[in-house]
Amino acid sequence: MKEIIVHPLPILITELVDSPIPAPHADDIVIKVAVAGSNVKDWAHITAMKLSINSGDDTAGIVYALGKDAAKTGEFHIGDRVAAFHPMLTAGGAYAEYVVALAHTLFKLPVATSFEASSALGCFVIKLAKASNIHPIIAICGGTTQHVSSLLDRAQGDSIVDYRQGTEAMKESVSKILRDLKAAHALDCISAKGTWVPLAQMLELGGQVSVVSGANAYDEPEIPRNVAIKYTYVGAAHSGGYKPSMPKQPSDKALVGSAPEFAFVFFRYIARMLAQGKFEGHPYEVVPGGLNGVKVGL
Repeated sequence: MKEIIVHPLPILITELVDSPIPAPHADDIVIKVAVAGSNVKDWAHITAMKLSINSGDDTAGIVYALGKDAAKTGEFHIGDRVAAFHPMLTAGGAYAEYVVALAHTLFKLPVATSFEASSALGCFVIKLAKASNIHPIIAICGGTTQHVSSLLDRAQGDSIVDYRQGTEAMKESVSKILRDLKAAHALDCISAKGTWVPLAQMLELGGQVSVVSGANAYDEPEIPRNVAIKYTYVGAAHSGGYKPSMPKQPSDKALVGSAPEFAFVFFRYIARMLAQGKFEGHPYEVVPGGLNGVKVGL
C-alpha cells in the first residue's frame, strides 16, 4: 500500500512510501481509508518530539479485515462503513491507503452520514452539551463566530463572545452575560499561549478549567488559587493512563484506567446519535490530491 511519512523538521515535508497493509492484532480492525482528518496534533506532536511517522489518527472508510477477538463480538463485519481513532504515534496511521484501529475506538457510520466529518473540538463540545441539556453555554470564539452562533440555543440563554475585542473586554462581556449566575466550569479548547488564565479568572466560585494540551505547566501566578486546572489526555482512550511527565493529571487513577471502557461506550453513543439524526458532523474542506494533499492539509 501507499503511505505518507511526515517529517516535521527542519521544515515539514511528506514522503510517499510503499508499506505492507497492516495485519490486525486480536482487537484490531483494518480499514480501507476513504478520508483521513488533518488535525493540529498531527504536526504539533511530532515536531515537539522530532519524530518522523505517519501521524494521521482521525479516519473513516470501509472495514477490510478484523482481528480474531474483534471478529468474535459480531459487532463489525468486512464492508461496514466506519469511523475510527487510530492510537497516536504508533504504526499503521491514517495517512495511508489502509489504517489500523482498535475496535473500541471505532463506530459504524449510518448511510446518511458521509465519510467527510471534520474535527473541531469546541463545536463538538457545544453539540454534546446541548444533547445533555447543559445551559447556558457561553461560547468564546473569533473567526468562527457566525458558524458557532448557529449551534447555540438562545432560548436557553446561550451566548457568544468574541475574544478579538481583547482580554479585559472579553471578561467583562462574560460577566454581563452571567449577571447573577456564577460560573464554575470552563473548557479551554485551544490551550495555548495562556488561554486558560482568563478563563480561570472568570470562575468566581472556584471550580475547574479543563485543558487539552500536555505542552504547558499551567502554573501561572495569575490563576486563582481556588481554581483547578485539569488536563484531559485523549490518548488515555487507548493507553488507560497518562505519561508521568504530563501536567495536571486527575488524581483518581482508577478513573483514568477506565478511559478505554468510557471510549467504548462513547463511540457507540455517537453512532446511535448520528443514526437518530440527533448529532451531525461539521462543515469540511477536502484537500485535493489524495495522499499527496497531506502536506497541504497539515
